[in-house]
Amino acid sequence: MNEASCSPKRVGLGCMALTGIYGHIAGDVAVEIIRQALDMGVTHFDTAELYGPFVNEELLADALGSHRARVEVATKFGYQFEAGKIAGLDSRPQSIRSAVEGSLRRLRRDYIDVLYQHRPDPNVAAEEVVGTMSDLVKEGKVLGLGLSATDTDTVQRASAVHRISFVQNEYSLIQREPEKGLLTYLNDQSIEFVCYSPLGRGILGRIPDVKTKRSSTDYRAKDPRFESGRLAEISRALDPLWDLAAAHSVAPAAVALAWLLAKSPTIRVIPGATSIEQLKTNVGGAKIVLSSEEMTALDKLNKT
Repeated sequence: MNEASCSPKRVGLGCMALTGIYGHIAGDVAVEIIRQALDMGVTHFDTAELYGPFVNEELLADALGSHRARVEVATKFGYQFEAGKIAGLDSRPQSIRSAVEGSLRRLRRDYIDVLYQHRPDPNVAAEEVVGTMSDLVKEGKVLGLGLSATDTDTVQRASAVHRISFVQNEYSLIQREPEKGLLTYLNDQSIEFVCYSPLGRGILGRIPDVKTKRSSTDYRAKDPRFESGRLAEISRALDPLWDLAAAHSVAPAAVALAWLLAKSPTIRVIPGATSIEQLKTNVGGAKIVLSSEEMTALDKLNKT
C-alpha cells in the first residue's frame, strides 16, 4: 500500500446525478458543480448518452464552455432508445457510429477522449464492437477505448483487437467484486480502472434515513442495498469507516475514496456530487493518507 497522498487528478466527476437520476437538481446548481470541479483541478468528466437520456452531455458542454478542450471527457454508447426511453441494448456497428456522432454534437467537440461500451450486448461479439470503436480511433473521432460493466475474459478478447485503455466497473468498500481477479489483471496490463459508484451510491457518505421517501426518479429505489433492513445491516458493518473518518476529522466519503485510490496506482474514481460540499469532500479524498493498519481495517469490512 502506498502511504503517500494521491494525485487529485485521479478523482474525476461522475455527471450522472446532475440530470435527476437521484431526484431533481436545479440546472444552475448542476452547472456550478461542474465549474467548481474545474476550479478545484478536476480534469476528468464522465457522462453518457443514456443519462437523461442525452441531456447530460449537453449540460456538461454548457458548463465546460471554452474549457471543453482542456479536460478529458468520457462518454458511453450501447443502448437503444424509443421516444426517450430505453428499448434495449444495441452495439451494432452503425448504432455505435450514430451514437458517437450524437455525442460529439451534444458535447460540441471534434473528438471523444474516452469512449466506453456502456454494457455488453449479447447479440454483438466484443471483437466486433471493439473493431468499430477502433475504426473511430483511426478516423480521429475517439482517442481512448474503454469497456464498462465488463469482466476479465471480455477485456482480454477485446484487447486482441485494439488496446483497451480504460475499464469502468463498480468498486467500493461495499462492492468488492473486482478483487476476484479483474483488478489484478488490469494492474498487470496497466489498464486504468475507473471506479463508478465508489461511494455505494451515497451509502458510504452517510447511511440514508430509511424513512425518507425517495423521488419517483431516484434510481436507488431499485437497489436492494437501500431496503431498510439491508441498510441497517450495512451501517453496522461500516463502524470502522465512521470511526476512521472521525479520527481524521473528515467525512466518511473522503476516507472511502482514499481507500480506493490507495489500492492501486491504476485506479481512478468518479464519484458524483449534488452539492458543492459533496464535491469538496470527494476531491479531498485524494489528500488523505491512510496507514497500513487503517487500510487493513477497511479491507476487513463486510464484503458484498
